[in-house]
Amino acid sequence: MSLMGSNHTYSGRYNRRLVFDLIRSSDGISRRDLVQVTGLKAQTMSNICKDLIDRSLVVETIQQEGARGAPQKRLQVRADAGCCLGIHVDRDGLLGIVCDIAGHELGRETASASLEDPSDTIRAITDITHRLRSLASDRPAWGIGIAMPTLQEAEFEHPVGPPGWDAWSRIPVAEAIEDCCGLPTIIENDATAAAVAELRVGRASGLTHYVHIFVGHGLGAGIINDSMPLQGFWNNAGEIGLLTWPAEFANPDAEGQTPFSIDELASMLSRESKEIARPGVLEQLYAQRNSVLMRWLDLNSKRLRLLVSLLENIMDPQTIIVGGHFPPALNNSLIDRAYPLLPSVSARSKRDIPRLSAGALGPEAAAIGAAMLPVIAHGSPDFRRLSSMRGRSQTMDFERRFDRVAGAPTDDDASA
Repeated sequence: MSLMGSNHTYSGRYNRRLVFDLIRSSDGISRRDLVQVTGLKAQTMSNICKDLIDRSLVVETIQQEGARGAPQKRLQVRADAGCCLGIHVDRDGLLGIVCDIAGHELGRETASASLEDPSDTIRAITDITHRLRSLASDRPAWGIGIAMPTLQEAEFEHPVGPPGWDAWSRIPVAEAIEDCCGLPTIIENDATAAAVAELRVGRASGLTHYVHIFVGHGLGAGIINDSMPLQGFWNNAGEIGLLTWPAEFANPDAEGQTPFSIDELASMLSRESKEIARPGVLEQLYAQRNSVLMRWLDLNSKRLRLLVSLLENIMDPQTIIVGGHFPPALNNSLIDRAYPLLPSVSARSKRDIPRLSAGALGPEAAAIGAAMLPVIAHGSPDFRRLSSMRGRSQTMDFERRFDRVAGAPTDDDASA
């Protein structure tokens, strides 16, 4: 997507976000290059860069270009200008990560909670937030990103929320966390948060259109379109766990369980989901070539082959990535068994990357992506494409709530 700046009076805040985002996503960029990329006037660019430098969001360094070349000034984001917290809320517990605004991890914490009791979980989130902030107490916290399964926030003909999460329906989670923690909060489904992480620092780095299939206790897809999450009109894009599968893909050994999921495999093994989710359990079963696990892989590789064909022909992505809770050995085996893939518009003779591959970040991807959401909310010109109203009962002025880079709207924006 082409991100052009605007010299009109109303767009000062947009321009600040645009320039900051371009600087943050680069290894160092000159003012001249920023002018060429954005189309802004040189004086406008100079004003914006001075503002970002004066507020300690950006630093300008001098780099030598070759042995004889003149030194070049490069702008880089100040990683210590702030920190962001990401928390993945899952049936197995909470994983929290704190990153600087450049995306480097500063620390992590874990916690357990009774997920059937939202109040208990929000107390655990509050506790883990305080612990994470203590790991980066030398810099201001820009906000909290929460990754969790999609919650049922409307009346549907059939239940659409994940099993075991009924108590969370219509609870204003974002508002409750903000009240307890005092930080602006964004709620995102775990598949989309994982997709953001792989896009920013993982396997999909450098891409603009891709789909992330997230497998855990449920099944979902994070869809990246023009480098930002595709939400859909009702914020439910990517709910592939609700697909109706052909009869030949039915699993009589795990009726009622979501395809691809840990719960489906646990049901086939006649074991508890928590038991097989423990570190090393599935790796050992795979090393033994456990017959039940092999049947599960065979069935889901066939499902995956069909799912990839559907997603490719509907979304036309650059690639599809599979990630989530399963260990790399299972992920890779599932993907290898899905090949050869079915014909689709993605089956091109010239491709630089495979149509289907495994994610690089594993089960931590959702927490990492959640930590990146506040940076996007504060510093991206496309911040309105985030799901700002998820987990809220009242309308919020998103631009005023996330104003670290652009500043709160004022009448003086015309000068920026």
